[in-house]
Amino acid sequence: MKLKIYTLLLALCVTWSLQSCDNDDDNSIAVPTELQNAFASKYPNAANVKWETKCGYYVADFYDGYEASAWFTQDGKWQMTETDIPYNALPQAVKTSFEKSEYASWKQDDVDKLERTGVETIFVIEVENQNQEIDLYYSADGTLIKSIVDTDDDNTGHLPVQLTEAMRNFINEKYPNAKIMEIDVEDDRNDWDFGYTEVDIIHNGISKDVLFDQTGDWHSTSWEVRQNELPEAVKNTINNQYREYRFDEAKRIEKADGTIYYRIELEKMNVDLEVNINEDGIVIP
Repeated sequence: MKLKIYTLLLALCVTWSLQSCDNDDDNSIAVPTELQNAFASKYPNAANVKWETKCGYYVADFYDGYEASAWFTQDGKWQMTETDIPYNALPQAVKTSFEKSEYASWKQDDVDKLERTGVETIFVIEVENQNQEIDLYYSADGTLIKSIVDTDDDNTGHLPVQLTEAMRNFINEKYPNAKIMEIDVEDDRNDWDFGYTEVDIIHNGISKDVLFDQTGDWHSTSWEVRQNELPEAVKNTINNQYREYRFDEAKRIEKADGTIYYRIELEKMNVDLEVNINEDGIVIP
């Protein structure tokens, strides 16, 4: 029953979103007084305010030192503000991290500050190199949360997903003092984890992905590890069985059933290989 209810709510949410994604500008919409008051209270110095609706949300485009867009629900609850900022306005820790990254030489296309209800502030640096475009998501302390291909989708994808109380309690108990940075529900029906909720957190300075299944139960947690952080047994297996390959990256994966293993990505010429190796150095499916 729990799964059926969860799936039904997800389906209704998707259906409502698809039906209400027509946009209207402020020439054709009436903004409730309560909503205007909520906006004015949050942004008292806002100028050039223009209202529109997107996917059932009221969106105020305005200027407050920088160009920004604030998203509110129909009942006036603030959800998100996306601010277009110059690179120099980034926290120093973010700039330092980016300038030491593999993308430092790429062209900077855009920089956004994302503030959202229920999650920490993140900074998105859009970079491009020839035909490649990547969005880099950083926490304020310079931790790279994720890097994804820029699809030029509208910013509805940045709207926060609300965690259940059980999910939030699990994270607080298993990962004390963790910062919740990003929440996504997998929406590709062709993927094995369709309907799963992925929560990006920073725990003890490490960016981790916490995955909950369709019923809201914890499925697994994964995070990137350096080659020198791998257990000796894992490194020995790589050296003995895959010595002709070049190490690319690795993730540690902890599952709810107690299984712990490392997903290793290797390269050889134009061949990419992914292998799973447990802590004892045994290759597993």
